[in-house]
Amino acid sequence: MKIKFACNKQEFDNDYRDVLRAFYPYIELDDEGEALTLELQKIEDKLFDCLIKCDNSKDLRRFALDEAFLVDKDSEYYEIKRNAQIKRHSKVALYDFLVKLTEQTLPYGSLTGIRPTKLYHECMAKGMNAKSYFLDKLKVSEEKVELIKNICANQNFAYYVKRDEVDVFVNIPICVSRCSYCSFISAELKRVKQFVTPYCDILIDELKCTKKIIDKMGLKVSSVYIGGGTPTSLDDANFERIIRESKFDCDEYTVEAGRPDTITKTKLDIMSKYGVTRISVNPQTFNQKTLDLIGRSHKIEEIYDVYKMAREYDFDINMDLIAMLPEESEEDFRHSVDCAIALNPDNITVHTLALKKGSTLKVGGYDNSSFDLANSMVNYAQNALEKAGYMPYYMYKQKYMSGNLENVGYCKEGKACIYNIHIMEEVSSIIANGAGGISKRIFDGDRLERLANPKGLDVYLQRRDKMLEDKEKFFE
Repeated sequence: MKIKFACNKQEFDNDYRDVLRAFYPYIELDDEGEALTLELQKIEDKLFDCLIKCDNSKDLRRFALDEAFLVDKDSEYYEIKRNAQIKRHSKVALYDFLVKLTEQTLPYGSLTGIRPTKLYHECMAKGMNAKSYFLDKLKVSEEKVELIKNICANQNFAYYVKRDEVDVFVNIPICVSRCSYCSFISAELKRVKQFVTPYCDILIDELKCTKKIIDKMGLKVSSVYIGGGTPTSLDDANFERIIRESKFDCDEYTVEAGRPDTITKTKLDIMSKYGVTRISVNPQTFNQKTLDLIGRSHKIEEIYDVYKMAREYDFDINMDLIAMLPEESEEDFRHSVDCAIALNPDNITVHTLALKKGSTLKVGGYDNSSFDLANSMVNYAQNALEKAGYMPYYMYKQKYMSGNLENVGYCKEGKACIYNIHIMEEVSSIIANGAGGISKRIFDGDRLERLANPKGLDVYLQRRDKMLEDKEKFFE
């Protein structure tokens, strides 16, 4: 069904459209489709009518705001909290209407945000019955509420962060080649080779600025995470420079090494030398045909060879898998899950394919909309991993995900990545370094502000002085 959508709350328009997109392929946004409108009208200060009309059918829902989520009326956050609730409840009304229209339900109900677990934590902090709120009000399925509940319990050890603690992120937006599902800003190494050393020069300047901020504010670093892109795509000399400069006094130091074809003994030696504690060796799939299709220019054997080599060091190792890759059957994905479990890494992260603008798969019209297949894959992974002794410890969702599902990180006992918990739950300030990095600062009252670095390599190189100045001001 093609839908032309309009609403009378422009500031909520994108959020409403996310609910509509979650019902794809049953509903498709199209300006030539049937007219669906949503009107939100206030009756009293905390009571609203939500009228939804699609041609001749209509639905009227009246809702009251939840007192637990509101702050004092004189608070500067009152309108923000109030609007957040209006949006949340009206999205539920829209979701219910679409369920009637399509006769389909979604595993996460009306939730379209990135962080379901953050809201669950918030409900618990307010003394609410979080499980009932998710089931009855937000219409999340029993299975997903149980998963969310377990993740929140498993991450409690790292959830409560002191205000003088901070995490450090370092971005290397460079890869040896671009995977067909990728929509990140990462550039192919062969196209930007001349910028690599200048980029590392400025990144080191920014890391020195970060250390200055940390010393000046008397902050303690909880964790360091070097991501990308593929950090190990750098040449050995530049790689060592960045690893050395990114070393802080903390217990967790992660390098998202990622692609097996970029991980060498020299790079493993460098990471070991400077105290890296955690790396990734990411297969994405254990099916050679799929690797070739998605543009991963390495062989299955390399995954095993690199993993074996990395196991000779004292690293915790994560492996990523992706459900719903092109032409993969449920048996193909089960094979990948079984192969990863057999290797017994410390962490296994199961991603559900998200088709985003800019990816080759999206441009090529790949269809990842099979709800049943996506559910079967993800459910198999969860059951197999939990049976093998892995526990789910962090989660996030993205737009355009197969089956409107999720990404979940699983770990062995005591092997959770603290940085992953902090960034997903937004409980810690983060000082981000590198092109495309986004720093986050948490203030008293749980106010969160963001500062984004320039995205492209060329712009990042041009704006060094202004960027460093903005960063120092942001963390004053």
